[in-house]
Amino acid sequence: MTLPELPKDLVEEILCLVPVTSLKRLRSTCKRWNSLFKDDKRFARKHTDKAAKQYLPLMLTKNYRICPINVNTPSLEVKNELSLLDPHSAAQFNIDRVFHCDGLLLCTSQKESRFVVWNPLTGLTKWIELGNRYNEGMAFVLGYDNKSCNKSYKILSFNFCNKDSEIYEFSSDSWRVIDDIKPRHYLEYSRKCVSLKGNTYWFEKFGYVPLPRPCQVHGFEASNLSVVRDEKLSVLLEDGSTSKTEVWVTNKIGETNVVSWSKVLALYPRADFWHGASYLLNEEKKVVLCCKSKRWMEEEDKVYIVGEDNKVKIMDSGVYTIEGSCPTILNYIPSLVQIERAGGKRKRGD
Repeated sequence: MTLPELPKDLVEEILCLVPVTSLKRLRSTCKRWNSLFKDDKRFARKHTDKAAKQYLPLMLTKNYRICPINVNTPSLEVKNELSLLDPHSAAQFNIDRVFHCDGLLLCTSQKESRFVVWNPLTGLTKWIELGNRYNEGMAFVLGYDNKSCNKSYKILSFNFCNKDSEIYEFSSDSWRVIDDIKPRHYLEYSRKCVSLKGNTYWFEKFGYVPLPRPCQVHGFEASNLSVVRDEKLSVLLEDGSTSKTEVWVTNKIGETNVVSWSKVLALYPRADFWHGASYLLNEEKKVVLCCKSKRWMEEEDKVYIVGEDNKVKIMDSGVYTIEGSCPTILNYIPSLVQIERAGGKRKRGD
C-alpha cells in the first residue's frame, strides 16, 4: 500500500518546527528536502521565524580552529574542530579572529589577504579578496540591513593606520569608503564587539546604546560585551577599587525605542579575573561562563563558571588559544541563512 504524499505547504510547516541541526541530518534522506534546505531562501527565512533557536558555544583555539564545546560542570567537553578548507591551498584555513552574525561566521587571518564568511551548518562560504587594500592591522565585523524581508549583508573594515574605513556590500560585490567611523582602539574593539539583529555594538558610537548608570556615576568601567539569546545585550562592569564585578542586561533590543538596563549579578572574584575575558551569560540561571588566557606556567586556558553564590568553578579548556590574544568564546546560533551574491544570487562557496 502506497501512502499519499502530504501537500508541499503542510510538509514545510512541519519541517519549520524541526530544530535546524536535525534538518541537516535529514538532507541525505530526500533530494527535494536537500534542495529546500540548501537553496530556498524563502524556506530559510520561514524556518528562522518559526523554529526554536539552538545555541552552540564555540571556542577559537591556538591551532587556529573553531571547536564546539559542551559545558557539564564539573567537566568541559571540547568536540572535534569544524572543517573550513581554503580553496587556494586545499588545506584548513587558519583563523585568528571570528565574528558571529545571524548564523554566519566572519573568519579572518592576519597573514592572509582574504577572508571568508561561512555558514558552518550548511557549508556555504563566500571568500573575499582584499587585494592591495590589505594590511595586517585590518579588522572586520559583519552586519546586515534589515529594512526589508531580504537581509542585505555588509562588512565593515577598519585598521589602526587611520586609513579610511570601508564597507563591503554583498549585493554589489564592491567596497565603498566611509568617513564617519574610525574606531580608536581597533584591536580592543575587534574583540569587544558583538552583533545583534544586524547592528554591531562596541564601546563607541556605532550601534549606540547608553551604558548602565554605574558607568556614569559610580566609577565602574565597561569590560566586555555579550549577546543573550539573540535578544539582549549584556555588559560586564568592573570596579577596580573594590574588585566588584556587575553583570547587566538590556531589555529586548528592537521591541521598543527605549533601551533600559537591569543588574543580573553582583560578583566579587579578584579584579583581574574578568578583565579582557570573553563571556556568555545564562540569564535564567544567573550564571556566567567565561574563558581567560592561561597564566604563566599554566598549560591550558581556563574556563570559569560563576553564579549568584560567587563560587568559582575552574575547568581546563583542553585547548590552547592563540598566542598573544584573548580567548574567544561565543554562542553560535545555527541557521539555514544563505550568503548573498552580487545581483541577488546565492551560491554554495566561491
